[in-house]
Amino acid sequence: MPSQNSDVRALLIILILLWVFFSPDSSDPASLTPPEIAHARQARFQGALDVLNTTRWGDFAPDAPSLPSSTLPLPPTETDGPVGGVGRGHGDNDEHGSRFLNITGFNQLNGKGYAWEDLGRFRNRCREWSRNAFLSATTVGRLDDDSWERSVVGGTWKNATGTLHGTWVRRPGTVVRQAAEYNLSAIAPGAIWPSGRGEWGRNITGDHGKIELRIDEDEGDGVYEEKVEGKTSRGASLAREIQAVATIQDDASEASSWSLLLHGVHWPRQGAILLTTSSEKFDGIFGLPHLAPGPSFFHTGQRLLNETLGKLIQARAKSKYGFPGNPWGSRMEEDDSFPAQCEYVMYLQLHPLELSRRYESPQLLESYIEELERELRHPTGAPVGKISDLRASMVAWSPDCSFFLESKGPPEFPSIDGEHLVGMKEAMFTYTAKEWLIAFAAVMLGQIWLFKAQMKQSNTPSTIGRVSFWTIGTMLFADGMIFVTACAWSLNATVTLLPCLLVTFAAFISMFIQGAFLSEVWKIQEPERRIREREREQAAAAAANRTASPSSTSTALPSATQPSTQPQPPTTQPAPPPPPPPSQPRQPIIVPSDGDIDEAEQLSGLLSGASALPLPATARQPGQPAPTNGPRPPTPFSTITGRFILAGLFLLFISAVATSWPSHIRSYYVNTLSFLYLSLWTPQIIRNTQRNSRQAFSWRFIIGQSLLRLLPFAYFFLREDNVLLADPDPIAFLVLVAWVWIQLWVICAQSVLGPRFGVPKGWVREAWDYHPVLRDDDLEGVSLPIGLARTGTGLSSSPTEERGRERAWSVVSLDGPAAAAAAEAGEGSAAAATSGAGGTRNCEREREKEREKQKGVTMRSVDCAICRELLEVPVLNNNKGSSGFSDSAASGITGVFARKVYMVTPCRHIFHTDCLEGWMKYRLQCPICREELPPL
Repeated sequence: MPSQNSDVRALLIILILLWVFFSPDSSDPASLTPPEIAHARQARFQGALDVLNTTRWGDFAPDAPSLPSSTLPLPPTETDGPVGGVGRGHGDNDEHGSRFLNITGFNQLNGKGYAWEDLGRFRNRCREWSRNAFLSATTVGRLDDDSWERSVVGGTWKNATGTLHGTWVRRPGTVVRQAAEYNLSAIAPGAIWPSGRGEWGRNITGDHGKIELRIDEDEGDGVYEEKVEGKTSRGASLAREIQAVATIQDDASEASSWSLLLHGVHWPRQGAILLTTSSEKFDGIFGLPHLAPGPSFFHTGQRLLNETLGKLIQARAKSKYGFPGNPWGSRMEEDDSFPAQCEYVMYLQLHPLELSRRYESPQLLESYIEELERELRHPTGAPVGKISDLRASMVAWSPDCSFFLESKGPPEFPSIDGEHLVGMKEAMFTYTAKEWLIAFAAVMLGQIWLFKAQMKQSNTPSTIGRVSFWTIGTMLFADGMIFVTACAWSLNATVTLLPCLLVTFAAFISMFIQGAFLSEVWKIQEPERRIREREREQAAAAAANRTASPSSTSTALPSATQPSTQPQPPTTQPAPPPPPPPSQPRQPIIVPSDGDIDEAEQLSGLLSGASALPLPATARQPGQPAPTNGPRPPTPFSTITGRFILAGLFLLFISAVATSWPSHIRSYYVNTLSFLYLSLWTPQIIRNTQRNSRQAFSWRFIIGQSLLRLLPFAYFFLREDNVLLADPDPIAFLVLVAWVWIQLWVICAQSVLGPRFGVPKGWVREAWDYHPVLRDDDLEGVSLPIGLARTGTGLSSSPTEERGRERAWSVVSLDGPAAAAAAEAGEGSAAAATSGAGGTRNCEREREKEREKQKGVTMRSVDCAICRELLEVPVLNNNKGSSGFSDSAASGITGVFARKVYMVTPCRHIFHTDCLEGWMKYRLQCPICREELPPL
């Protein structure tokens, strides 16, 4: 038996491992970067910032058509800033009119460079998405200008902080680019690249997939607003710094998904957002304004980035570490499996709000949206009405891998295929998460209430013995996983802390109550496990004896055939073999009716002690196990608790690994776990069949627990904008509901038709049938219950006749035929004394009895010793003409329902079903003779 401190040591080891794996890394990555690399990166960033400060709109035109030298643009004047030089000005221009910048990724290369031929296509696509979002601007101007930005009349959210998700479609670029075609050392000479060439990461090869965007916009210092003569301009005069995390899933890829970090600029008045990635081979943040759809976007974006990027570079220059990493890098985590990764430039166009009223001027509309956002971020109780969703159109372009990703939605795709990107603002998402967490806590409290009510009904050893250990264990395991998840969420929650704590408290209370009840189930069902273990040991010993007997016989035969060395008398006969020792009678293990385990252990100990007495040497056969001198100690419940904890940790580990699996495999994993969890009634069905018991739980508990445990699945499988942003799967939810419904119907059939109805007899052990078919097989009525052993007499509806019949049956069962005759005479006199109406009813009863006799069924009556009320039972007559009909009637559904009225004990006493079931909840003894009864 393990020591009491073993569980404490195991728990301490688990806590240490959790602390080691989940403790934050205190090491500073700056100390691991060589100083020369950090300073070289700082010089590169400063040079790129200088280029950004001195360039104008049109200085970056890699896709410009070939022009004669006389039509080339004039060089910039002094007022436009200096040009040329390393890290400053336009950079390299060729004789055909293409213009590049001295920024990593934007410069001209001798070999193949990035696919900048599609820059014009990208800008036109951005303008097209913006015009489609604002219907009033669709017919204003050409696609190559930005005049639409001044005619916008629909307001968008000014702060785009929130979450968006949707589907995308891939379109190839004009030119084809392969990773092997690039010379990374020429693109980024200051970086160290691996020698081997392979495919780049974040490359999209499928035609469609899903995307999720988590946008974070800070309204602090990263804001620039341009005013003309003291007045706010109506163009793209307001720019704000923004960043987003994009999680892209490629349905054609075996990988699950990958995430990247993008930085950029948001123009709130137009609802336009331009984001880009940055890395050692692409300083996208410094060239971002040159990728904007128009000159006004370029101007404000340039001014904003000059301020924000310059402040960060100056702050890092004062640090002793410089730039140990790229502060605008796109990698969420270090991944050395790819030498490089595809870069992205993403344009988002926010859609206007769906408002119930029209505003006369754009200023009033902007004022209303600002007040609405202020109320959402800092609630004061003002009525806000229905809040519009956060919607946006997306076009993403990879200049190095040469492909486009566009969100699916109108006008190119019908609404049923997609609505572009849809989501909620962060304030609304937080509010919705709070509501659903409180609702989930209410569901947990409802489960606790149902469980407490069931514990009041299952409070005796007889009723607890019917309960399946694994059904309650499944509920306990699921609530324990919810408790662990809620605890982990509470550690990082800020706004949703109180609802998370409420869910944690409800899960803990549910886990505590179910654990206490499960320990009672484990303790009361201990004798059953001992009996099963003893039977397995006896079966193993018998198999060992059968294996050892042939080997011992084969060993003895050769010695009998060997010649004897001593002379034998001629008349001497061989000695007969000694008689086998008398077999010890098998001592049964008697479990007391009240389920007292201590008494069962004492009886088992006495039997084990008796079997441990010294036996003759010939009694023990070779290979037979030695007898034990004491009972086996019961398995403590703490061991089972440890197994549950280890299983939970294993499931958490597998679930964490499953996040990196492909989407279809991950979906199959989630659906499989859901199916196994909602199979919680299957162990109870199996136990009902094994114990031949109809129902262990009340219907309120069964139906209530099924509905409450299906509600979270309905939320995540049916609702698109759930808090986890999980993809809805209505078909999988219908399968789960159908499976739970089938289990409930099986339990209902077991309760009505019997737990073994339709189950072949060879599948389960024989058990006593409390609802047998009663037959009048012989004259003595040996097979009938006591009190029904005489030929049939019907039952009249007269109260006097009922009392006489009760006395007659009692006389028949106690005093014999003479008293029965007297009782029948009393019946006749009572019947003669009835009124005319009673006589008419007796005549109808007599005719009904005749019809029953023709059918082969006779109704007989007896007193129930528990309630002292009359009990009518159908008895099949032993008539040759009606035997076939009566047998079919008894085996049919009607016969099953008729037998549910009564219960017959092995001691041949009969009672009402409700009376005996209520009695057996407390004592497994016959109410009349106190004989032990099989469990129900």
